[in-house]
Amino acid sequence: MAYTIPETMLAVVLAEDGATPEVKRIPTPQPGVGEVLIKMYSTPINPSDLAFLKGGYGIQKEYPAVPGFEGSGTVVDAGKGILPKLWMGKKVACAASPIYDGCWAEYMKTKAGMCVPISKNISLDQAAMMFVNPMTALAFFDVYKKLPNTTKKPRGIINTAAASALGRMVIKMGQKQEIPVVSVVRRQEQVDVLKAEGAEYIINSSEPDFEINLKELAHKLNATVIFDAVGGSMVQQLLNAAPKESNLYIYGRLSEDTCEINPGNLIFTGNNIQGFWLTGWLHSKSFLQSVLNTRKIQSLLGKELGTTIHKHFPIEQINEAIETYKNNMSKGKVLIRLGE
Repeated sequence: MAYTIPETMLAVVLAEDGATPEVKRIPTPQPGVGEVLIKMYSTPINPSDLAFLKGGYGIQKEYPAVPGFEGSGTVVDAGKGILPKLWMGKKVACAASPIYDGCWAEYMKTKAGMCVPISKNISLDQAAMMFVNPMTALAFFDVYKKLPNTTKKPRGIINTAAASALGRMVIKMGQKQEIPVVSVVRRQEQVDVLKAEGAEYIINSSEPDFEINLKELAHKLNATVIFDAVGGSMVQQLLNAAPKESNLYIYGRLSEDTCEINPGNLIFTGNNIQGFWLTGWLHSKSFLQSVLNTRKIQSLLGKELGTTIHKHFPIEQINEAIETYKNNMSKGKVLIRLGE
């Protein structure tokens, strides 16, 4: 099938770090060798996108740049190569190339290897959110299982910002695998929401006895694997509560405060602290492992790895969409609708 591709397209354009995103008409890209052009259908706003807008993300692009790390759509043009030709005409979940413009546009050029054809029982909206959060949840449990466990005791997980889409996935995957997950949130309404969804261990960081309760639960469940999206003072609070020989992974920075750590929490406890970046984890996997992971995610999208959608916005309302997401992160994802 031949597709009519316009010479220009609407796209969200970021002029520089921290600038207000603008919707502009720019040239439609053309795919080269090993690449495809996708007519975008839907793309979410993620915390990593917010970090990119401020210039605080690990991937830097030449400005002006189109943001957006993941989305979904239909492959409408293909460069030379076997994989691009295989994907031609298919509906796909896609990730943006680190060297090209991103998903917040009517069309996106990316590497064919960064696309996954989706099954008929998965909606394009769910497919648009297939990479960042579901893959991160899968990665967390991969990290958990590969960590040495010298005591041989059952171990639990602590996860912060747990009312987020990712936090809810971690809870559901923990339940399925019978791994206790301690979910740290910051408001009572988030506690109520997670309880209603079946979460068992929830701690409110705004409560005056937060650290006491967290330490008690962490030791009771031997929660020695910790994933933190907050940063700032939360890091020290987590280390204070952690059992000895815990591993703390920082994967986000919702707090803009600097992390200050008591050296004793590392010197005398055997605890370790390090960063987690999904891109690095993905690069450590072979092509076959990546294919198997995406197949697993598709099988779980309607179950453990499904995502609640809060609102849709057209691309022209990008700044309203960003503010809605910032102020309602625990209500579900905000999607930018780009096509039909």
